[in-house]
Amino acid sequence: MSLRDRGGGHLRHRRRSGQGAAVELTPLIDITFQLLIFFLLTATFQQDSSIDVDLARAKNQQKANKQEAVVVSISSDGRFEVDEILVEPGALEGYLCSQAKAGKDTMHIRADKDSKHEDLVQAMDLAKACGFEKLGILHQN
Repeated sequence: MSLRDRGGGHLRHRRRSGQGAAVELTPLIDITFQLLIFFLLTATFQQDSSIDVDLARAKNQQKANKQEAVVVSISSDGRFEVDEILVEPGALEGYLCSQAKAGKDTMHIRADKDSKHEDLVQAMDLAKACGFEKLGILHQN
């Protein structure tokens, strides 16, 4: 391309004959970034439990259906987690009762093998007080 100054300081572009058309990449890059942002925002990520629980072992087993039950995890240091949400011990009763009122009738307890017996009894007592009809204790094979 040649640029010529034609009075008044204005520059004009002239295309030479035989020169190929240029491909504009800016819109393509914009669309690519928009798609990337869309997929990052709409992707669902699996949430892992915030407390580590080492389950006790048992020889007899029965499959538990996790989809229909409220799962209460108890760590070795006495922290409670309900459906992978950390809950303070004082707020545990209110949270469990709200789950029971939402129509859930089964509760599974995932207690660490080194957790206090008192914490397990407290969770079972609250399940009974809130109206859960079925109670299960999860274990490893």
